Amino acid sequence: MMKKSTKLLFTSALVFGVTEFAKADYNLSTNFNPGSKLKEQESILTGDFGIRTNELVEDVGEVVGNRYFGDLNLTYKSYNGSSSKVFDISSRVNDQQKLMYSLKEAKIEFNRANTSLVLGRTILDWSHVDQNWGLGRLNNRVNFDYFEPGQEGLTGILWEQKFKNGFSYSLFGSVVYVPEMNPSIEINEEEKSLSCKNPWCDVPASSTEFEGKDVPIYYTVNYPEIADVVFRYTAGLKLGFEKNWFSMNAFFMRKPENNISIAAEVVAESDLSAINVEATPQFYYHNIAGGNIEIKFSDELKAYGSAISINPNNVPDGSQPFIQYTGLKPNKKKEEYLSGGFLYSDGDFKGHLGYIARVSEFDKENDILVDLPRWNQAVHVALSKNLTRKLFVGLDYKFDMLTEDRLTMFNTSYSFGPSVIASLGVNIIGTDPKQESFWSKFENNDSVYSSLKYKF
Repeated sequence: MMKKSTKLLFTSALVFGVTEFAKADYNLSTNFNPGSKLKEQESILTGDFGIRTNELVEDVGEVVGNRYFGDLNLTYKSYNGSSSKVFDISSRVNDQQKLMYSLKEAKIEFNRANTSLVLGRTILDWSHVDQNWGLGRLNNRVNFDYFEPGQEGLTGILWEQKFKNGFSYSLFGSVVYVPEMNPSIEINEEEKSLSCKNPWCDVPASSTEFEGKDVPIYYTVNYPEIADVVFRYTAGLKLGFEKNWFSMNAFFMRKPENNISIAAEVVAESDLSAINVEATPQFYYHNIAGGNIEIKFSDELKAYGSAISINPNNVPDGSQPFIQYTGLKPNKKKEEYLSGGFLYSDGDFKGHLGYIARVSEFDKENDILVDLPRWNQAVHVALSKNLTRKLFVGLDYKFDMLTEDRLTMFNTSYSFGPSVIASLGVNIIGTDPKQESFWSKFENNDSVYSSLKYKF
């Protein structure tokens, strides 16, 4: 049996399937320079900590875990000749005393001539669309909140080689699997109940109505051994070409899904006094293929295109749980996305115009156990401007033309010297009340906030 801190890894996958039963900064460069010259010897520790309240307006920000929180971010970099070390961690504590943390990177890098060897946890810059739209298929996500899901690296060995003619290749391999940890669901094993302390986790229902009677639901989770979770392989290859104003790459990777799936055995008592759900974590592999093209018009303006295909296995890895009665099993579907856009930056002003299209089929009426796509046909506009040396404003807007989902982020910040930054902003989710979408269950996670941050 696993420790409680480890058990939380498996609970987020309970959200969709069991609930259905109860109801029925733009890093766009494809370049890499493994032979770049490092400083001889230097160690740098940077970071920030701050507090934020989301309740400047009445009835906004009142969702559990969304009232206020504190953040701490630390980045350590050490250079020693041709090698370097990077340690990047983020953490958050919200008003429910829920601690979330993310080890984004923890790596050692060795550089020599045109080669690079990276050991540890590193973010792979292989897919623009996966990064820009928070798909979370290649790298893990930080996932403290869904407005800005962030990226969390994979743990393994990365080898990169660049040639003088512009061609390059990257190899990634691993035998260690670390799934996404945020957001998680709290489990009370004695009461067989589930709860949420984070506004972005979707806790399964605690009861359901049947023939006018409210029937409680009790949950039991069968946890695998740690070794059965951790020791899973990942292998990937990226081929690239870069010449002056043009660069492109293509990649393929086979790896476990970043999120753990759940198979559930659902049994109702004969007198309908209770419904018992026995959930078993399952691990699915998927093949990811894609590519990126980038055209640089000037030092300020460039265009990019990106494609990704995610083809999951239909059966889980390892043994499958025995389902004697009524069971819920994950229904895996192939996903394909195309994306493109323009990026402009002159130092003080930054602009990003992007687009994503899901080109794979999706039928939510007949596939209720398939996860709803985060984005279907959406545009993205992001603008930021340093009005003065101390005053900053930013706007980020995403609109899905198929589901009419809308994400709006606006903030303005003022710097009191080099270390203290005060901010005001709004984060708003808009959905179509007539249809169900990925964002509809989070439509109350708005915030009108103020924050104070200290940087060091």
